[in-house]
Formats: sequence, C-alpha cells, structure tokens
Amino acid sequence: MSKKDTRLQSLSETIHIRVEELRGLGIKDLDKIFMEEYLIQADQLTDSRQQAKVWHSVKDIVGIVFFGVLAGNDEWTDIADFAVDERETLEQYLELPHGIPSHDTIQRVFFILRSDELQSMLVNILIRIVTVAGKKLDEYLYKNDELGCYIRDVIAADGKETHNTGKKNSEDPKERRNLNEFNVMSTEWGINLSSTRIDEKSNEIPEMRKVMKQLDCRGCVVTADAMNTQKTTAKAIIEEAHGDYCLALKENQKTAYLEVKEYFACEELLKEVQAKEGQYFKETEETTYDIITREYMITDEIKWFEGRKDWKKLTSIGYERKTISKKETGEESIEERYYLCSIKPIAELFAIVARRHWHIENGLHWVLDIVFKEDKLRSKEKNGIHNLGLVRRFVMFIIKLLKVYYHRSMKRIRNKIGRNLETEIPVILAVLKVLYDNDMLDAIDELAK
Repeated sequence: MSKKDTRLQSLSETIHIRVEELRGLGIKDLDKIFMEEYLIQADQLTDSRQQAKVWHSVKDIVGIVFFGVLAGNDEWTDIADFAVDERETLEQYLELPHGIPSHDTIQRVFFILRSDELQSMLVNILIRIVTVAGKKLDEYLYKNDELGCYIRDVIAADGKETHNTGKKNSEDPKERRNLNEFNVMSTEWGINLSSTRIDEKSNEIPEMRKVMKQLDCRGCVVTADAMNTQKTTAKAIIEEAHGDYCLALKENQKTAYLEVKEYFACEELLKEVQAKEGQYFKETEETTYDIITREYMITDEIKWFEGRKDWKKLTSIGYERKTISKKETGEESIEERYYLCSIKPIAELFAIVARRHWHIENGLHWVLDIVFKEDKLRSKEKNGIHNLGLVRRFVMFIIKLLKVYYHRSMKRIRNKIGRNLETEIPVILAVLKVLYDNDMLDAIDELAK
C-alpha cells in the first residue's frame, strides 16, 4: 500500500528528538510563552455569569481542566482535587487570584461554556501545530501523477453515544437519552476536527450535513457508515465541503445495495474488474490464530446503475472482501462490504480509504471509552460532559504526539505526567510552543546542528 504510517506517527517519531534538543539546549520559559498565548485565546471565551460575582475566570478553569485531564483525571472531583494538590505548579501557568475553584464551580462553568467557541479555540491550536510542524512531511497520503490523483487526508465521520449520561428516572424523554455526539476526524493527524451534540429529537444524518457545510475538505475523501449513506449527504460533501466521498452501502439504501451486490456477485463481471489495471488490490496479514486476506475491487463501469444520477458526482462503486482463515482448523469466513464513491477507480486508494474509516472507532471512540473512561462518568449535565470531551480530544492528540518519546501507553503517559507534573509539564508545553511557532521550529533546528 502506498503509505501506511500517518503523518501523526511520522511527527511523533521526531518529537522525542525535539524534547532532547530542548533539554540539551537549556532553553527556558518556552512553556510560559505557550501558556501566555493560550490565556490570550481563552480570554475570548464567552462568560455568561454575573461578572460582579465571578471569582474564578473561565480561562483559569479551562486551564485547570486541561492540566487535570492531561495528568490522568477524568471526573470533576478528581480534577478539582488534583488542582488543590498541584496548586503551586499550576500557579506558574495560570493566574488563580482566588485559589482553586471547587469541583461544583468547575462543572457549572463547563456547563455554560459555548461549545462552538471552545472547540474552535482548541482545534485551531492543533491545526496550527500540524500546519507548522508538518511542513517537512509528505504532503499527500496518496499520490498518482499518471492518473492525476492527489489525496491529502481521509476524513472519517461517525456518531458516538456516551453511556450512563441519561437521567433514567426523568419524566422527560429527552433527558432519559444518553449524550450523542457526531465526530469528524482527520485520520492522517488524529485530530478531531469537529464534535457536535446531536439534538435529542434528531439523529446523526442531518447533523453530518450541517457539519459538512462548516468544513473544507478539498483534496480529502470523506468516509461514513451506512447510516450516513444518503443522497443529501453525498451532495453536501461535494458542494459544501468540496471533498470526495466513500460511503458504506447497506440495506437502508435497499435498491442501490441490491444492485451493487448483484453486480459484484457475478463472477464474470468480477473477473473483468480484476483484469483491469489498478482496479484490484489484495493484501494479506497474519495474526496468532488467523490469516486475513483483504481484496479490494473498484470500477467506474456504472452506466447500468439506475440511481447513479441521484448521487452527486458518483464515479465508482467499490467492493471489499475479507477472508478470515483459521490456522488450526482451516475454517474460512467471508465478510463483504460495498461502497458508493466519488473517487477514481484506483483499488490501492480505495483500500486506504476503506481501512482508514476504522481509525475513528479504534483511534477516537475506543480511546475515549477505555483510556478516558467516558462511559463511566457520574455527571448527567450533558453540555458540561460534551465540553469536557472537547478537552479530552485535545489532550488525546498531545499524548499521541508524545507516545514515541515516553515509550508508554496513553494511560501510562497520563499517569507519569500526574506523578511528575512539576518536571513533565514544562517540557510538554515547551514542545508545543516550538511546534506552534514556525520561526522557533527553524531556530531549534539550527541550534541543534
């Protein structure tokens, strides 16, 4: 396959070098400079409280939550206790004129924060980092000069339910529902580009269309599961987000699903697709107990497809066949998936896109549930939980950047930071500052030569 490692992985490989350079060069106060920039941006967040009664600023409270989550704390009480214990260290970066707020105050402020403002601030910091720090990395995820195909990223979109966040005994049906969010993720960088609450009376289908209107996906392929395989969604991706799509096809689009399934079930037509250059791709991997073979076929021979004109810029249809063979018994099982695509019929690209969609499940949703214990939260204030989740996603990216340096799991990295806050935080913030500043990144390179 053209490129297995993401740019996030490539950048992570160089981070530990940056850390050692910073330690060796003895550069001081970069951590303070980064926090000064953070405080300027956080000061722009709307505070709807009566200002005469405010003792603890929004920027301080968001900062406390950021440091608390980074150091392995997942509940409001844990974050507040952490801040009390680490007050001396936190006072080096935050103002805290009235000390540490109670966990109730922290929770109330996060409940009233505007999610769009908080998300915009955090995502813009991350995009700035990857724009500056990633300038020397490969620009394209997939590049084919001969076919004029250049793909920068695969953008995965999917909904997530946070369990145990509904008020089970409430008479209001909306309050009984768990928190449902719609996430959009850059699989190249591991950045959660958007996380929005799904209205209790709605579902993720209209939410995806709304989010696509707010994103610029030029040079990217957007993937989604079968629920979001809708004509209006395909149109929004093409016309509003200016990207391409690869949408999983199942029986919720019954006519289209049956037509595509029958097409690839025809052995003669399947052989024709496989015989065409570049339209068939195969890869095999071996695990302890299984041999897994994945075959990818894609074709632009779709004039027979009756509904093709209803799907904006529909260019090709794809077929993925996964064969799992048990080593011990030789028993085989086959899984088949079908796709509607606006990409060119290039099987290698199709394989990358189809596999990348699972990054949002394994690299975001699983991490939130297992590492950050989202499903075990005791709070029922959904807006506060959602905003806390935005900080978690921000912290998740930072920890992924540092994985190679620490040589530990994400959980163990957070625990180490929590145990050694006074020594770890200055280095982490200094690295973020260097990655955030184009001139400083170049200067560090020169000094290290």
